[in-house]
Amino acid sequence: MNILEKFIYVLSAEMNPPSNFGGFHLAFIGLVLLGTWMLCRYGRNASARQERKILMIFWAVIVVLEVYKELQFAMRWTEPIAENPVTWSYAWYAFPFQFCSSPFYILPIAALAKHDRLRDTARMFLAVFSLFAGLVVYIYPNDVFVRTIGINIQTMVHHGTQVVLGFYLGMRLCREGKLTLPYYLRAVCVFCVLVCIALGLNLAAPLFTDETFNMFYIGPRFPCSLAILDQIYLRLPYPVFLALYVLGFSFAALLMLGLHKLPAHPITSKQGKILKTG
Repeated sequence: MNILEKFIYVLSAEMNPPSNFGGFHLAFIGLVLLGTWMLCRYGRNASARQERKILMIFWAVIVVLEVYKELQFAMRWTEPIAENPVTWSYAWYAFPFQFCSSPFYILPIAALAKHDRLRDTARMFLAVFSLFAGLVVYIYPNDVFVRTIGINIQTMVHHGTQVVLGFYLGMRLCREGKLTLPYYLRAVCVFCVLVCIALGLNLAAPLFTDETFNMFYIGPRFPCSLAILDQIYLRLPYPVFLALYVLGFSFAALLMLGLHKLPAHPITSKQGKILKTG
């Protein structure tokens, strides 16, 4: 084994899949709550330049962990590993273009875009769509837990950053008076673009792999495995399923917008007063 293979092998240590609201899950919930409070408390009055740096730091963390995940899934070995060669085979099912993977592509825009409207649209997407994705996993992580310790940590850190940044950017947009319906609709447009890209990748998948490849879980070749939507996929025509998919996630994002606007919101409010949001 080379150094990279040894490193991945060390991180492949196994554990019993964590249970919902067990010790592992509760520990990360606590870390996310603490991280959200600290970032919103101490980053409340950050300058635009400081916010950009914060977003890039978070982006760098999730990219490094995603690279680890891709390598972990691609590496194959047989015990005892000292006597058997390591082989590599890319796991196409783990290709990083799922709904929860959207921060990989949207965070750099939110951090680096010079055009204010484009940047604010990306920030809104992270504050409502990505926040919803992170919260869903933290509320019901059962399907994402596996036996590999490193992958479980990567999963919880990745989705935890979505929660922390979602609340932080929601607070920032609220204070700037940009937590508004027009910006939400622009975020919906971003979501629709991502859905179209995912659909295009799914349709093109037979050209480069015969393995399971179902980005955003909307491909016509493989059933949707998301709760509720899996039943819609089985019972209704595919175009109807696709339309309900977009509408359902857009409605969930609208609920996140409403969450940020709650009068008693402990993060977006200040000194017990409602901030005007336009």
